[in-house]
Amino acid sequence: MVSYLLSRISSKRIFKQIFLLTTLISFPVLLFAQNEIERARISLQGLQEFGFTANIEGSQQVVDHDSLTPTVIRQQAINQIVEAGIRFVSDDEVESSADIPFLYMHINTMRLDNGLIPFSINLHLYQPVKLTLNRDLQTSASTWDTGMVGIVSQDQLPLINQAAENVMEAFIYDYQNANFD
Repeated sequence: MVSYLLSRISSKRIFKQIFLLTTLISFPVLLFAQNEIERARISLQGLQEFGFTANIEGSQQVVDHDSLTPTVIRQQAINQIVEAGIRFVSDDEVESSADIPFLYMHINTMRLDNGLIPFSINLHLYQPVKLTLNRDLQTSASTWDTGMVGIVSQDQLPLINQAAENVMEAFIYDYQNANFD
């Protein structure tokens, strides 16, 4: 009985030490990740306007579906941007100047043999930046991003549109918090 209690005490002590050590090691990593999220949100401050573009990749059965086209996704996102009171810049303006930020949504789909369609949605905000380590070279870089993955059946393809709306809502939420709080 005594040896059993000693083994329980020492195993609890070992567990506590391992837990403490793991926490101490992972804490800086967690802080770094949180810092990156905060930096991305801060990069939204002061944005007055931006453009939007979208593309969809996948099998023809998915990409040719009339509810899931770049035009439909694009119009849906533009409506959300305008309804949120954010100024949308036309494609012509974005293409004519490298100084205009733009949102880029990429939807990737795949049709499996069992009829299911896994998908991913990534949304990036590209802004003009200067690379200080490279003689102040000006380029565009993704300063904010979000995304999601999911899976639907062929008859539920419009759910991908809803997921794209949710991703845009995440951007609008962060944008409004960065600029109006």
